[in-house]
Amino acid sequence: TMKYRTKLYVALVITAIISTVISLSIIHFQAKKLLLEELHTNVVSIAVNAASEVDPKMIQQVQLNKNVNSLEYTATQNVLRKIRDNNRRENLFVKYIYIIDPAHNKPNQFNYLVDAEEKTSADFSPIGESADEAISADLSGHLKQIYSPANFVTDAWGEWMTGYAPIYTSDGKYLATVGVNLYASRIMTKLNKLVKDGFISLGATLLITLIIGWYLSHRQTLALKQLHNGVKAIGGGDLNHTISINTKDEFEDLATDINRMAQGLRERERLLISFTRYVSQHIMESILKSEDQIKLSGERRKVTVLFSDIRNFTTFSEKHDPEQVVLLLNEYFSAMVEIIFRNQGILDKFLGDGIMVEFGVPLDDPHQESNAVKTAIEMREEVARLCAKWASEGKPGIDIGIGIHTGFAVIGNIGSEKRVEYTAIGDAVNVAARIEQLTKELKTPILISETTVAAIREQFNFKALGPQAIRGRTETIDVYTLN
Repeated sequence: TMKYRTKLYVALVITAIISTVISLSIIHFQAKKLLLEELHTNVVSIAVNAASEVDPKMIQQVQLNKNVNSLEYTATQNVLRKIRDNNRRENLFVKYIYIIDPAHNKPNQFNYLVDAEEKTSADFSPIGESADEAISADLSGHLKQIYSPANFVTDAWGEWMTGYAPIYTSDGKYLATVGVNLYASRIMTKLNKLVKDGFISLGATLLITLIIGWYLSHRQTLALKQLHNGVKAIGGGDLNHTISINTKDEFEDLATDINRMAQGLRERERLLISFTRYVSQHIMESILKSEDQIKLSGERRKVTVLFSDIRNFTTFSEKHDPEQVVLLLNEYFSAMVEIIFRNQGILDKFLGDGIMVEFGVPLDDPHQESNAVKTAIEMREEVARLCAKWASEGKPGIDIGIGIHTGFAVIGNIGSEKRVEYTAIGDAVNVAARIEQLTKELKTPILISETTVAAIREQFNFKALGPQAIRGRTETIDVYTLN
């Protein structure tokens, strides 16, 4: 008769093998997911950077002249080549970067406008050549969006991960689209290396597990069984499972630690389900302490929206190296985000050189209007401090405009099954964006709508600027600034 210790060891061996196979499968899936998400982010970032670097006026001239030897074509091509070459690294290799525009009277078809490849290269695509990968990527359905297809795109040149970013004229009219291609083969090579390393790591782990298991299989089999069942339950998603062992030794200590881990996982899972964006420490703690799960599926809420934008950023980018622009933006965004979080704001997204912020979500904030205005004031003060610092370092300065509006919007996770983001949509958002644009016309750094001022009129020294026409609205809106 086989001894129970032997049975336990055999069971441990089989369990270890099965667990290893499952773990390898999970690691492969997660590694692929994380890698693709990282590369999607990188390729879109490169496309957005390229779209901000090219001169829309030159693009318009290329569209008119359709001459690959023109000065405008060559200048634009040089900008694209510089971005391409700066992004040819070991862990990220941009193969192609180009500009395409929709074919005349064929909304689903796109043609090459400017190609960064050398004109003597066999891969060079002249003006008017069909960009078949844009059809495969369904670009027509995302024409005015920053977009990267979830899957690889295949065309006559191979298999790619592709990112697209629209180019607009100074008056906001769609002009063309920047496309960036990464070789799929390089991506799969990187993924295969991760899988290989995973096999080696988990193989070593399996070997150590078998040796230690052989040594420990004769000790406290009942406690081991309880621990195994508990870990298996927690690993399977039952985070409410509790291990109860009273042996006054290491097994009891381990059971206690596993129970604490499960409690921590329950708290973190609830936080991740409730909110997946970066928020302030205060808001995160409030969500964790809340007995009710925060509703993020989409609801109509009163919200105060703040938009900020760097003045003349396109001109600024043209006059300075991309690396210098990126370093300056990173320092600027870091300072602005700290101010936003300090005043209980939610960072919705970065819009190129702009920032979109909401106050009053996901938790109700009775002081959302005053927090928004305080944020605007502190942002302006921080920009002045940064400019003084940069001036002492021989770097250029910037200026920003800020628009604030309070109204109702739909707040929640919005998107598709494959990609969602926590954001706000509705008239309140559109009005806030238009008010920020109005700061340029009125030459006023901060503009605030009547609905925001009405709630905090006694807290700040406001100056009325009268009713103003807002693009896209038939009615005027009263706006204020700060004295």
